[in-house]
Amino acid sequence: MNSKKANWAFLLTIIVFIAFSFTMTFFFPWVSESLFWGNFLVEVVMILPILIFMIASKEKLTVFLGFHRMKLGSIFMIVLFTLLSMPLITLLNVFSQIWVDNEVSLMIDSMDMGNLPFWLLYLSLGIIAPVFEEIICRGAYYQSYKKSGGPFKAMMLSAIIFAVMHMNFNQAAYAFAIGILAVLLVEATGSLWSSVIYHGLINGSQAVIMYVNLRADSEIYKESASLITGNFLIYAIGIYLVLTAVTLPLAWAALVWISQHEGRSGILSYVWKERKTKRDKMVTIPYIVALILCISVMTGAFGWLLGKIFQIM
Repeated sequence: MNSKKANWAFLLTIIVFIAFSFTMTFFFPWVSESLFWGNFLVEVVMILPILIFMIASKEKLTVFLGFHRMKLGSIFMIVLFTLLSMPLITLLNVFSQIWVDNEVSLMIDSMDMGNLPFWLLYLSLGIIAPVFEEIICRGAYYQSYKKSGGPFKAMMLSAIIFAVMHMNFNQAAYAFAIGILAVLLVEATGSLWSSVIYHGLINGSQAVIMYVNLRADSEIYKESASLITGNFLIYAIGIYLVLTAVTLPLAWAALVWISQHEGRSGILSYVWKERKTKRDKMVTIPYIVALILCISVMTGAFGWLLGKIFQIM
């Protein structure tokens, strides 16, 4: 499967996702209000188009997606890499809140997550979402773009898809960074399992924190939202800038160690050097249209336009 097919799959995915979201909101609101079923069905809707395109392209899925074995030492180092990359992710999360709300907090307020059993919360956020989203983004899209235009451009395009598929600017800010780091892990290990573990550790840790906080105080996220002032954000950004300056070079060192441990020394520099290599045209009209649709949803323009259409009808 090449970039042209991937772009059409991306456009089809966004169209189906938008149609599904509005259908659930207006006709099956209980699905939208359920964390588990809402999340699970969204992931299924997201993966089906790209899965159909891969099967139609006669790809051997496990080989194409890159599900290969890793050494045990690499898995332990991925845990360390995750911890070291968290300050950067948090920095981008806090920085985005200068302009937009914390979407995760809003989601918690709109869903009865405090009454969910821990295993169901962890299953939804820490296992289902990472597995599905890594197959989609670091598996299908990244490998398709890489085949057409090399690893660096593929990394950027797949990270953009991962960011906008969250359909809000807050999560998109740090999802883009996660997308870049996850691709580097895939290249360092040669296995998609590395990004699945990485994504799972990030989401899983947040599920644990979320569960503990809600058990202690079911209103904690509503109360904390009122505390997020301009001064608070400035202080938080300053603190996490310092932490990121310390931990990001260490995260890179861990990444280099993993690549050497897996016998893939030099692969990270290869990703950077390949950025100037000219190959097939990767950004086509379907990719651009899909991005426009995503941004229109994120800005509220799509909902506004749909409302006007319904008024006329």
